[in-house]
Amino acid sequence: MKKHILFVLDYYTPHRWGAETVFEHITHRLLARWYAITVLTSRFFPHLPVYESLDGIAVYRTWKGRFSFLFSAVWLWWKICRRFSIDFVHTSTYGWAIPWWIVWLLTRKKVVLTVHEVFGDLRSVYKKWPKSLLYKWFEWFIFLFNYTAYHVVSTYTLNSIRCLYHVPDRLIRLVYNGVDSDFWDAKKVSKKTMKDWRKKYGWWDRFVLLYYGHSGKSKGLDYLIEALPTIFTQYPDILFVCNLIHAKRDMETKQKIRNLWYHKNIQLFSGFSLDNLRTLVAASDCIVAPSLSEWFWSVHAEVSSMWKPLITSYVASIPEVVHGKVVFVEPQSSQAIVDAVVKVKNKKFIHIDPKSFPREKTIDGIEQLYKDFIW
Repeated sequence: MKKHILFVLDYYTPHRWGAETVFEHITHRLLARWYAITVLTSRFFPHLPVYESLDGIAVYRTWKGRFSFLFSAVWLWWKICRRFSIDFVHTSTYGWAIPWWIVWLLTRKKVVLTVHEVFGDLRSVYKKWPKSLLYKWFEWFIFLFNYTAYHVVSTYTLNSIRCLYHVPDRLIRLVYNGVDSDFWDAKKVSKKTMKDWRKKYGWWDRFVLLYYGHSGKSKGLDYLIEALPTIFTQYPDILFVCNLIHAKRDMETKQKIRNLWYHKNIQLFSGFSLDNLRTLVAASDCIVAPSLSEWFWSVHAEVSSMWKPLITSYVASIPEVVHGKVVFVEPQSSQAIVDAVVKVKNKKFIHIDPKSFPREKTIDGIEQLYKDFIW
């Protein structure tokens, strides 16, 4: 008899970025291996149905966003566990912690916890007091509970939960996130497509420096923005292109960029399709992602798979992920970003040997984790 897994996630498709993309592929590949899959997630847009079947995966949505999901998920989670004879639960940091504790008291289901990243004292860098203290306390509260197993996505995360929260090694499994290197392949974007793209957006005689992804403080975008006036003064031909996903700080960040008054050197976008995002990366000359901390993040992996020059920080899990042409910078330093752009313009890179993270290998690792800890 096939096992029935309940995934409890802050966000799920059609919310697309980072963790959501990872779990979309995990759930679909597990479904193909004859697991029954149910997903409980937040109803982050009011037009989304409360229930729908997506390619055979039952998706239940409740309340609004990740914060209301903390409390509204309890009743529905308990009902799903009772109604469908759920064998075990797979969830991830952070938003499910309080409902899980309550439901665990009622159902005693085994739980696999995916830990993308922990922050500890870094919270004080990203949040002002007392909010930073509240977030730090919440993270500590999550790791008070004893989970059946901990799935971590990088050695950095593994060592973080060892040192900060004293999780025993016997309960931890490292399984890297998979990267769709078949899709993130520069050869999949023809020279004509890139030529047409650069012509369409006026990139023809410009050196395009691209930032894409999230606007959160941990991404180091604020330091990149500080560096831009100096970069434009040194290299008037540089065009900074920024494509942000819709998130809490995206409008604020875009306005901050506009306030630089270098309008001829800046283009702002959002909402590209996946195919267009790949073309955006392929047509750019260099991608900059100066994160202050990072789990196994898709931007770095995607850029490396495309073999595009990358400016990034030597922090957290990034050294585990990146390869190809890389310039590492000191985190929290706008001057380091300026110096890195000079190196890129002069073609002075570090060349890192190729790395691959097949998605099927990720599923093999997760399935083995289930076998080791659940049955």
